[in-house]
Amino acid sequence: MIKRLWSIARLDLILWRRTPFAIAAAVIPPIGMAMVLVTLSLAVLQQPVALVVDGKGPNAQKMQRIIQTDSDAYFLTITDAKIAQRMLDTQEVAAVITIPSDFDEKVAKGEAEVGYVLNNVDIDFSDDIRRSVDRSVAQFDAPQLKLDAEEEEEGPAGSVNPEADNQYLPNPYRVDVYKRDLRQTNVEWFSYQTVSAFILLILNVGLMGTALLSAQDIERKTSLYLVVSPTPSWQLMAGRILGGLIAVMIALLPALILAAYFKVISPPLTHWPALAAIFTTTALAASGLGALLGALFKGSRLIAMAASVVSTYLFLLGGGFTTIAFVPQWVRNLSAFVPTRYAIDGMRQALFYNNLDGVVLDLIILSSTAILTIALGSFAVRKSQLV
Repeated sequence: MIKRLWSIARLDLILWRRTPFAIAAAVIPPIGMAMVLVTLSLAVLQQPVALVVDGKGPNAQKMQRIIQTDSDAYFLTITDAKIAQRMLDTQEVAAVITIPSDFDEKVAKGEAEVGYVLNNVDIDFSDDIRRSVDRSVAQFDAPQLKLDAEEEEEGPAGSVNPEADNQYLPNPYRVDVYKRDLRQTNVEWFSYQTVSAFILLILNVGLMGTALLSAQDIERKTSLYLVVSPTPSWQLMAGRILGGLIAVMIALLPALILAAYFKVISPPLTHWPALAAIFTTTALAASGLGALLGALFKGSRLIAMAASVVSTYLFLLGGGFTTIAFVPQWVRNLSAFVPTRYAIDGMRQALFYNNLDGVVLDLIILSSTAILTIALGSFAVRKSQLV
């Protein structure tokens, strides 16, 4: 039986390889979406800012050091006022921060200011810069407000200049902040956002491959031969699903290798079995749904378009474009019934965090979805063969 399943899967892979249109339609949309995610992630990671340091005293240098250290917020260029203005005019930077020449004198009087000119074309990015500058200025008097990454580089919170005097300052504000992280790891936004393209790749390849092959059987009338074949129909369908699964893995493995090589992902070794299970169940569900689409629609181009649209909607509603918590309430409610949400959540949990909390539930939902879509796809294909 295994040999028979492999023969069917191998035949489907050969047929798919001879259809460049199908390969392009399956691979190009995920690549395009990955490029969009990369571009958007890079755009929100750091704000291009010019820093002009006119002050020469120790306090001005301290303020400069605080801003330079906050590499999570600023993509910084230190220059003079004339060049900074030119960069702002030509939109090479979004803001110019200036530490004035009398900064140290004003600090002694409690009147110091850090000025900045902001090209506020967009409230989202503008507020990011405003918050970053506010935090940097507040950190001058309250070093404990620094970010975790800065603490690792500069020393324990509360030290003004650990390399110089290890002086400690209490919080000068009336309200302090108590923080408790739910997770022990800090994940880069770039990595967190872009890995969801793996799920879109699985969806698109699984849907497209199985849908086109099922439709071609119907269009070419070869499905009639499958009906009278001595091979049981469930084995024919299982072989097709196996072919779709193998096609997904052929497309997915190079993407995973590249992501690991460029340090986008580096999951614990013990998490790879969970990742493999998530990818496999998602691919099986996509292949089953592809068989259903192939039986319902006619024409290769129509099926390619339908598969691409369905994959994209499942990807977006599953939280592929952003974190589910940040989308409107109606989308959050709807996403609870979208299986790709559990694929994306489970994948991120296995890739980035120290435990596998929630992954078992994700796998149960994905496995149930795979069984349901394969059953529906098999029924639809069988019915179309008898017409």
